[in-house]
Amino acid sequence: MLKMNKLTKVLLLSSALLLAASPTYAASGRPVSNTITASFKVNPVAPSFVLKWVDSENQELETLPLQTVTSGENKDVKVRATTSKTYTDIQLLFTITRTDGTAITANDVELNEYVNNSLGLPRTGEVGGDGKLTIYTRYYQTVTSPVHDFLYNLKFNNTGEYEISVVALNSPA
Repeated sequence: MLKMNKLTKVLLLSSALLLAASPTYAASGRPVSNTITASFKVNPVAPSFVLKWVDSENQELETLPLQTVTSGENKDVKVRATTSKTYTDIQLLFTITRTDGTAITANDVELNEYVNNSLGLPRTGEVGGDGKLTIYTRYYQTVTSPVHDFLYNLKFNNTGEYEISVVALNSPA
């Protein structure tokens, strides 16, 4: 065994005592108040898919103000989806009603989608038993988060007053 002088032994012993006693020194304060606690339950973010119209100034709107179009002319409209995650297999459904008391026909409105900045083929829809014209867009394999813009061109073939609503559907192609 190695021989140690007294000074080395004293230093080693005092170091060991200080290390053992250090937690006591750190927690030497006395509580002067009560202890309070709080519990939290953290839920995951609920998936969301919110559609808004986008006006010519790029402002998002719940309701687009009255648009005036001449019969037979086209009007571009932009729909913006704000999503909490990336969605797959999405299709938009345009539901069109006439608000002037005239029955709607399948040819009253055509919907044309911009694909890669070019207009695709116009789509017409079907008039259901509820008297509404429904037109489905093409399927979108992926709608990316947080924002995805859809650009459409509407052609109103007959004079009148129309109201259009849009909803996103998750339906496999």
